[in-house]
Amino acid sequence: MNFNVLLCVVLAFVCCCNGVRVTLLNGAASPLPIEVTLGNPITLACSYQPENGNAQDARLEWLYSTNMDGTSTSGQNIVLDGIIQPNFNNGRFSIVNPSSLQISESIKTDTGSYTCLVTLPNDTPSKGSGTYHLTVNVPPSPPQCQYTSDHALTIGFAAEFRCLSVEGIPTPTYTWFKNGRQLPLSAQDDVTYKNASFSYSATTGVLKFSKVTTGDAGTYYCSSSNKIATESCLPTVITTKNQDVGMIVGIVFGVLFGLILIGVLVWWTWRKGYCDGLSKEDDPDEIEDDGSNDIMLDTNGPTVHKPPSEVSSTRKPYPDGAVRVMP
Repeated sequence: MNFNVLLCVVLAFVCCCNGVRVTLLNGAASPLPIEVTLGNPITLACSYQPENGNAQDARLEWLYSTNMDGTSTSGQNIVLDGIIQPNFNNGRFSIVNPSSLQISESIKTDTGSYTCLVTLPNDTPSKGSGTYHLTVNVPPSPPQCQYTSDHALTIGFAAEFRCLSVEGIPTPTYTWFKNGRQLPLSAQDDVTYKNASFSYSATTGVLKFSKVTTGDAGTYYCSSSNKIATESCLPTVITTKNQDVGMIVGIVFGVLFGLILIGVLVWWTWRKGYCDGLSKEDDPDEIEDDGSNDIMLDTNGPTVHKPPSEVSSTRKPYPDGAVRVMP
């Protein structure tokens, strides 16, 4: 067989096996990462070319999934047979040009995987697809800045300020400012702050003072930034103060006075005998002496008192009711 003929046969075989071809934006490979800012529109371009079948016979689907691990051909149908499905028929989704998906106003929950799936029954293979990984970027919310309750730092002690934005995609980073000037991440990074001891994390937004000095007084605020926007909290005046020695002494004396007062109350209670019954246990075998153990030997003789155990062993009843002691 002629070599050229053989080559044409091979090429024809390869071409016929390509099937329907789906093309994404600018012919990019699938999956294609793409971003949009919250509230803005975006068009996910999709076109297809049949190998052997008729393009008019194509079945167009758009699938949505929260999974962005790779190329996926499963998920919820946004579009089926070229028609927007009820769950997505909210006026934000539409088909344009003639198989691309348009989102008119993006929201945070639009982040996810979008697959353009085209089926042509007469092509081999009969399906082709392309996937977008869409991220909706969100500007940071105004950060919440937390300072000491009295807006004062105690000289010689540790302290910290906090800065946090509740929202933001990508995750915001934080920057602290003092008197309108951006602070370095560590005081050791700038000779201007060689006598200071502060440092902060751009990731967490926590500003720490390991040992406060008078130079740490000033006006502070924090900014939160990502690729979309920057937001700041209101500037706050922070002062420094010395430790209140009088308050500490007062607390110590208050504790000592309380301990002494408790001791006096315990002693007074013990002296009054209020605690005697707490340690005395009643003997269930003890017999109360009510005088019935006193025995008179005769009318002129003395009265003899014996313990209950002795009396019970020597008394014997007589018909006349008298009690006599056995010798």
